[in-house]
Amino acid sequence: MILLFLSILPVFLLGRYIYRTDFEKEPTGMLVGLFFMGIGSVAVTLALTLILSNIIPFFAMSDGEITILGLIPYIYIGVALIEEFSKWIFVYLFAYHHYEFNHAYDAIVYAVFVSLGFACLENIMYVFNSGITTSGISTALLRAITAVPGHACFGVLIGYYLGLAKTADKHQNKEISKKNKIKSLLFPILAHGTYDFLIFGSAQIPFFFLLFIVFVVFLFSKTIDKVRQMSRVHFDIRESSFIPTPPVPIPLTHEYRFCPMCGEKVIGKFCARCGYQHIK
Repeated sequence: MILLFLSILPVFLLGRYIYRTDFEKEPTGMLVGLFFMGIGSVAVTLALTLILSNIIPFFAMSDGEITILGLIPYIYIGVALIEEFSKWIFVYLFAYHHYEFNHAYDAIVYAVFVSLGFACLENIMYVFNSGITTSGISTALLRAITAVPGHACFGVLIGYYLGLAKTADKHQNKEISKKNKIKSLLFPILAHGTYDFLIFGSAQIPFFFLLFIVFVVFLFSKTIDKVRQMSRVHFDIRESSFIPTPPVPIPLTHEYRFCPMCGEKVIGKFCARCGYQHIK
């Protein structure tokens, strides 16, 4: 019971934090459903991993048998790509077109809850596989400050760029929307892959562990910034007439201003980040 509690506690605390930062709360049933979809994404991950390892035997090897260069495709494709795609597809299929998705920040909430569902089951599996001893407790405590927040950060990256894509869709800017949808999958894969590569690579090159700590601090700080930034965007992207009044953005020149949607510096007609059309 202690191990189960320690496995679930960080998931609960992170989910509570993301939920509380949402100024317009999402339906509880929807969030519970997305959480269980995240648990289901573990099964998708296992299935895709099995298929890939049968097609390419290299991915069936254990990480201890692979050289440091071999870890690059092994981690980025065999682990990060499969896991993040398994979570991303649930967010996109079941939340992106949902009626309740009416603020850019909502995408972060949805993606984090899916990611926490994945992290919850994965955490329980890792902790109990360590044994019902002090080893299991130390694994639970270590993962509570690394792996579980890591999955939440990957979820923030998914949601952040899907939120920008949804905003671009609203303004019929298909090019910006497509770019942000690609980023919503690419950036979590790169972040997840780098996280795992440094931690697995430290077994062969001890200096990588120091790089891992630096990367984790950078990842956590950047995703917290994205949460704070997006949680301040209160414009309803579901409204038919959507022309928000900029709260601060006084133009510095005739061509240059701040986007009222995401705060990006804008030159020209569209915001390059979120796709908001400044000039009609």
